Amino acid sequence: MSVAANRYATALLDVLYPVKAETGLQQLQNFATLLKEQPDSRRFLENPAMAGERRKRVLKEVSQALGFDRAVANFIGILTDRNRLPILDEVIEEYGRLLDDRSGIVRARLTSARPLDAAQQQEFARKLEQITGKQVRMEIATDPALIGGVITQVGSTIYDGSIRQQLQAFKTRLVGE
Repeated sequence: MSVAANRYATALLDVLYPVKAETGLQQLQNFATLLKEQPDSRRFLENPAMAGERRKRVLKEVSQALGFDRAVANFIGILTDRNRLPILDEVIEEYGRLLDDRSGIVRARLTSARPLDAAQQQEFARKLEQITGKQVRMEIATDPALIGGVITQVGSTIYDGSIRQQLQAFKTRLVGE
């Protein structure tokens, strides 16, 4: 994550938190989606050779059409004026992370050998909430190479309960003895 993305995300979150923070995130994501779907618009807004007033007028029209909050519209205008639209996705990711942190939510990535049903997912979330003391937002993936068990990453901490890891540890013990 770039320092610039962190600074921009922090600044916007400071303005919007707590009342409009979730709405601000959704509006930024909508704008990013629009830019992905309309690459010509993105090139226009990222082109510093275009007159600043012309870009501002287009941004104002887009913001009004999408119903953006004034602070979010101004923020997008600042990113455009300072030629920072290329880091918009980083800003959105950092904004989401900072919002979760302020809201007492921790992100976890759980990888299992096979798909988990809803009850298993809830059980893992409950246990992670007990461990972290925070509400958990889980991202779930499958990797058949694990053979069995799960690997969970919460922040920089990894809990590896996979069969693959257990077999690797067993192999190391056998070779070492």
